[in-house]
Amino acid sequence: MFLALYGLTSSGNAFRVPDEFEVYFQAEHFADAGDISVPQTLSIRQDGEPIFFGTFGRDGKPYAPYGPGVAFLILPFHLLGRAVAAAAGVPRAPLPAWEFLVGGITTLSMAFFAALAVAGFHRAARALGGSGRRATALSLLLGGATVLWAYGTALYSEALLAACFVWAAAALLEARSVSADRVRERVLAAAALILIAGLAKPTALVIAPAFVVAVLLDGTVAPSGRWRTAMAIAAAIGLSTAIQLAWNDWRFGAPLDFGYNLGAMVPHPPARPFALEAVPRGLAVQLFAPGKSIFVWAPALLLSLAALPDAWRRQRALLIGLGCAAASALVFYAAFLYPEGGYAHGPRHLVPLVPLCLLPAVLAKRISVRLAAACTIAGVAICGTAASVSFLEDQSPPSAGVKTGPYYERIDAADGRPWNRYRFDYIPFQTALGSGHWLDPRRPPGNGPDFFIVHLARARRFFPGGAAIPASLPWVMGIGWTVVLMIAGNHVRRTFARGAV
Repeated sequence: MFLALYGLTSSGNAFRVPDEFEVYFQAEHFADAGDISVPQTLSIRQDGEPIFFGTFGRDGKPYAPYGPGVAFLILPFHLLGRAVAAAAGVPRAPLPAWEFLVGGITTLSMAFFAALAVAGFHRAARALGGSGRRATALSLLLGGATVLWAYGTALYSEALLAACFVWAAAALLEARSVSADRVRERVLAAAALILIAGLAKPTALVIAPAFVVAVLLDGTVAPSGRWRTAMAIAAAIGLSTAIQLAWNDWRFGAPLDFGYNLGAMVPHPPARPFALEAVPRGLAVQLFAPGKSIFVWAPALLLSLAALPDAWRRQRALLIGLGCAAASALVFYAAFLYPEGGYAHGPRHLVPLVPLCLLPAVLAKRISVRLAAACTIAGVAICGTAASVSFLEDQSPPSAGVKTGPYYERIDAADGRPWNRYRFDYIPFQTALGSGHWLDPRRPPGNGPDFFIVHLARARRFFPGGAAIPASLPWVMGIGWTVVLMIAGNHVRRTFARGAV
């Protein structure tokens, strides 16, 4: 159901910011040449400069400053995109029609991972002892009324991380109740998922030690079993870190060189990616800013807050582990250069926490119907709108000589810190929806309603070679996703109606 929802509302636009287009180019170049350097970025210019964001390696090739994991995980969808382009008769030259079509299908990888995160949450909820009805209801809330929806429509890695962590949690929870011969496979699965998350985004490992804490405090498991599981998780964290450091050393000759080129962002180098004095404001942004608060973008977490007393009585180890994960992520990213997550919808850095932090709601003795309804309405409103509006169209930096933009403001930066700072009073969608040209059909793809099927139809008119894209393709994709969504939605409705969820 959610794969269809996210596929139908996917932006399909992999070419907005480096975190998206350089990851796409990694996969593309791997398919072409067998390595994940990004030479494509050197031939594309914006304002006269290459769009390359990263560092040249010891081999002279340009590398993006991202973990190697995402490029390989999205590769099957990239190859599918190539197959669709070939079947539709869309030639690779002239660009960008082929690349836009293939990039859009590659972006669907995150629709898959976001839907997988919802399925993982349902599995974890059932392993916690939640009823089928409650697990399904909360899964619907997670998938359709939290920020996870927005990240199922973009090529950011956060949906993948959310899937890895919640499935790791599900595996560890199930390990407490399966037969002894199956405990090992659950633990190894959890460790493998944490390893993958670290290779996809190294900073995501800040969440991982919380799994070790929760495991060690779990009194339902014998001490020997707890220590074996904790050691497996710790080994996965260590191995993921070691691989990333070795990858850095191979590329740049220094284990701690991740390839970030922050010269254009930091007026007084060297850059300080983390600063303790920035923590108070960073926390305020993540928790209270109207455009970034985790409670604005995932109001369902209020159900978890209401359930804390029940969760503490029933699953104390789980709750302490979640507290450690939330605290470490909040403080870590609050000290970061950009605690808001850069150009993105909502609190980007906190997205992987959302499925995990919704788990206490499963343990509530009773859920307030009014509170659940309010969370649903608010969540669908903001996240549904986010799926319709490109964050890049709604957010822009201050231009030269201008002090303040809608999203960032220029500041006199401290040494090593960026010149642009998130505006605490930023209101989402105001800029894009308030402009009279948002629905202008004469604007090129990437503008206006942020749906792949809409952008694809515009690509036929605006891009060189775009006429090669079959006119029926956007319709086939749109109708196909809609039919699947309706069938799945009807199945859920009937299941609830007969009380057998």
